Amino acid sequence: MIVIWSCYEQWNSNVSVLMTNNGISVQKYSSLFTISTIEIVVLQPFITRLFPNTFKANKLRVILGALVFAFSYMIIINNGDYWRFVVGITLVSLGETLALTAIPILLNRYANDGNRGTIQAIGSLSGAIGCALDPLLGGYIITSLGYNSTFFTFFALHLLISLFLIILRKHTI
Repeated sequence: MIVIWSCYEQWNSNVSVLMTNNGISVQKYSSLFTISTIEIVVLQPFITRLFPNTFKANKLRVILGALVFAFSYMIIINNGDYWRFVVGITLVSLGETLALTAIPILLNRYANDGNRGTIQAIGSLSGAIGCALDPLLGGYIITSLGYNSTFFTFFALHLLISLFLIILRKHTI
């Protein structure tokens, strides 16, 4: 969760700098989040109906969401075109709708009445840590490696998370 949230937050922080560096206005950057919100509102009912509320389906949602997040970074590598940022934020919206809404459900399945609050708190805390670390880590990595290498690194991290979840999926309920 920490890695997913930290990479996700790149869209709220460092992508804006990349866009303005490429001559895209702050207004267009801001409109990405209007687009994203509309997409999430439209997608959520379909995702809820498409995936049953089972352990395997929710696990699949997290895996697919992480993969979709991964490709949102690849679409903006070497990019100066606004439409590619729109495609990227659309992938982020889909990834968010798939993964970030399923994670609390999965955590609840691992919990029992004695540790449910603790498990959910750890999930929330890991998301908050990812959000808090992103501006610092993302900025440091971008300064050290550049945008393209940073986004490729985030792509690779999401692939590793997906692989880990696939392996974990085979050894659980």
